Amino acid sequence: MVHLFRFRHGVRSFASAVILAALTIAPVQAQEIQRIAAVVNDEAISFFDVFERVKLVVATSGLDGSPGVMQRITPQVLRALIDEHLRLQEGQRQNIDVSEDEIDQAINTIEQDNQMSSGAFMKFLEKNRIGDETLKTRVRSELIWSKLVNRRVRRTVTISDEDIDNELQLMRDNIGKPEYLLSEIFLSVDNPSEDQRVRDDATELVAQIRSGADFDSMVNQFSEGVTANRGGGVGWVNVAQLSPNIVSVIETMEAGKISDPIATGGGYLIVQLRDRRLVQGDNSDNTQVDLKQILLTLPPDSTQDDVEAAMGLAAVIRVSVTGCDDMVRIAAETDPSLPGDMGLIQIKNAPEPIRVVLRNLPLATVSQPIRTTRGIHLLMICDKIVADTSLPSRDQIRTSLLINRLDQISREYLRDLRRDAFIDIRI
Repeated sequence: MVHLFRFRHGVRSFASAVILAALTIAPVQAQEIQRIAAVVNDEAISFFDVFERVKLVVATSGLDGSPGVMQRITPQVLRALIDEHLRLQEGQRQNIDVSEDEIDQAINTIEQDNQMSSGAFMKFLEKNRIGDETLKTRVRSELIWSKLVNRRVRRTVTISDEDIDNELQLMRDNIGKPEYLLSEIFLSVDNPSEDQRVRDDATELVAQIRSGADFDSMVNQFSEGVTANRGGGVGWVNVAQLSPNIVSVIETMEAGKISDPIATGGGYLIVQLRDRRLVQGDNSDNTQVDLKQILLTLPPDSTQDDVEAAMGLAAVIRVSVTGCDDMVRIAAETDPSLPGDMGLIQIKNAPEPIRVVLRNLPLATVSQPIRTTRGIHLLMICDKIVADTSLPSRDQIRTSLLINRLDQISREYLRDLRRDAFIDIRI
């Protein structure tokens, strides 16, 4: 778990008159809020549970806490509570639990992420009259879910060298094209009958964020999938990694803005464009090449006729070479004292006239004759070791692919739990 909550700095206290009035509720009303709001399998979610979670969302996300706002976010809160119960119930079935020490450490991490002193979050809850069990239940659910998903990933996911090679090639193919630094809120649609309701929920979240609610906090409270635990951060992605309907939206957005809900596979996305740039490729001068050479030496005082004769011989040799081995053989026949196999060299270490040619010389192709102070050169690159100085390392790509698989498994896992559950919403 990376983040469960982020506080919006500088927001006013949310112990507003509305919340205080609700907390000093009359006996009849107190009985009312203990009514059942939803049943998840054999467990009930009370109106009080929903109200406590609404208060927590308001207090940590920058919402204004007005009755209208609290009412509008209640459907999203109830949906999140239902998912929370499903995760906790699955943890019970799979005999997975978390200790109080793990929960305390997670809360301590939240405090550190928000530059709060130890114990400050609990004091914050007390000040806003929110029971600490509301927070602890949320944290317990996330920790258990993380263990459940990681267990399933370890059993089913393997990232092969071929997967990494394909991803690297995709990145190289997109050099010079735009890439985008994105964060997301994802709300799933498990069956077509839910589509309009989920779209309405997503539209409401967009309205709240554009009215001042903190994006990261709304991610942590409502988004589904593993990106929710890292503030919705997707990272840098290029156009080949995104569906066309997402690209068509973000390519015209300003950095820092959020999109309207975007229909995507399995639900709706709200995308925040954090930054954009062009994909940078390798520095070709750092590339190593396996170089073969035929050198026709010329003395420094060679006449123009000597130079032209050597250039003519080089042109004849050039059209007769059939490959790398042939380059080495002909070099030995031309001058046994000069090696035809130059081994691995870095392009930046070659003399300037040769460096210019090597930057653009295709593999297994004989260069045009090159004049230097040593004579006339014919060059062939038989292999390249490309220095991807601005592309991620293989370990970074492996981690990114694993996170993507983790996200996919998490979404499918929760979808299956919803599909198989008995859920009765009574609001």
